[in-house]
Amino acid sequence: MNCKETKKRWTAEEAEYIQQNLGKVSLEKMAAHLNRSSMSVRLYVLRKRISPKTAIKRNILMQMLKTKFRHPEDFSPTRAFYQETNINQRRWWDLYYGRKSITAKEYAAIADYLGLTIQEAFESRQLTFFEENEE
Repeated sequence: MNCKETKKRWTAEEAEYIQQNLGKVSLEKMAAHLNRSSMSVRLYVLRKRISPKTAIKRNILMQMLKTKFRHPEDFSPTRAFYQETNINQRRWWDLYYGRKSITAKEYAAIADYLGLTIQEAFESRQLTFFEENEE
């Protein structure tokens, strides 16, 4: 069987189903529902960087990336990025997916690395200043 014959495009409905059920339903059950393999679902989730709903109120890192890049998923951290910002890979993906809150030190290091102006950095953070003080 030719590889092209086995490829099946993802529909908007399938993508929505994955987004709504990721973290609630196992990959195997999602795969069965979508009539796909669990590996196919897993690879789709990884490729599209889909994550379960965020645990924090507002993802400041995502706001910074949106300021710098039209599509935040276009930014791929390199070894140099991790070294210069002093953030490891696990921590980066926790921040990216909103599982953890960014610290002031990490925020400053990433803003500096991305070359954000003081105004751009301030605008991406200003709405959360009061939310942080409430906690």
